[in-house]
Amino acid sequence: MNLICDTSFVGHFLRREERPVGYESWGGDVLGWIEESPWAVSIVTVAEARYGYLSSGWGNTRLAEAEARLRRFRWIPVRHRYVGEWARLRAASPRRGIAIGDNDLWIAATASVGERVLVTCDRDHQRIAPELPVEVVFLAPPV
Repeated sequence: MNLICDTSFVGHFLRREERPVGYESWGGDVLGWIEESPWAVSIVTVAEARYGYLSSGWGNTRLAEAEARLRRFRWIPVRHRYVGEWARLRAASPRRGIAIGDNDLWIAATASVGERVLVTCDRDHQRIAPELPVEVVFLAPPV
């Protein structure tokens, strides 16, 4: 099964590897098929991650480590064919009473058009899930 991992999931998944405390609720069965599946991220996730590093003032060593971890995922560029799906999701959001950011919609459109399961820790993706023709797997982040 091909996955699109959103930014929230990527951050939590990588944190979980360093400190698994708090992630016990994710369950071994779900994590098993996630870990065995090909991982991909929208280039939007890469941009969001890089923004996070830069705005936090990370040093060169930490930046290099973070970039190496991001390379574990296949990077999917924004493609012309995603534009119509992004627009459809943007129009559907207010009708459903959902306030969702543009970046989250690009990630959702990438999953939708690419027919990939969207794995997320973001409730916005969970709320837009009824509009998507693909499965959305929500994993609650630790409290």
